[in-house]
Amino acid sequence: MARPIDRNTVDRLVVEHLPAALRFALRLTGDSHTAEDVVQESLCRVLRQWQSYRGDASFGTWMLKIVVNVDRDRRRRRRDAEPIPLEEPVSRMAPPSEQAALGELDDEIRRAIDQLPGRQREVTLLSFGEGLSASEIARVLDITEDNVHACLHVARKRIARLIGGDYSRPERK
Repeated sequence: MARPIDRNTVDRLVVEHLPAALRFALRLTGDSHTAEDVVQESLCRVLRQWQSYRGDASFGTWMLKIVVNVDRDRRRRRRDAEPIPLEEPVSRMAPPSEQAALGELDDEIRRAIDQLPGRQREVTLLSFGEGLSASEIARVLDITEDNVHACLHVARKRIARLIGGDYSRPERK
């Protein structure tokens, strides 16, 4: 069991993990204003509940879990499904001759991720968007690591099916 933390430490940790929380909220919501609202509510919850932080996971993981819960609450209230922007589209990393084709692929992948059911979408964004490990994702979402792996497997298959099944690199001429 980790030692309890004080309010000054919480304030420092919040500032340290705020950019990741905002980036993740933006991926979840697809809209900067909504993401800011989600993060603001998340920060309110963190500041109200900081004494319940047990140290079982990193503070950043605990904070992302709160962001997920706030977003789930928001979606339950609104029942909306908004597009998910990806931070750095693959097309920007390709040679100019391949950028157009990869730009279309980026758009298809964004639409496919947006169509995933909630849990698969969250797992996919935490894994590929935030780079969290399966154990960290399991802690954020209160699921088992096996469930994380299963969600990722099903999500990959669904994304491949939605974008035509072949997401290999374009052939070079």
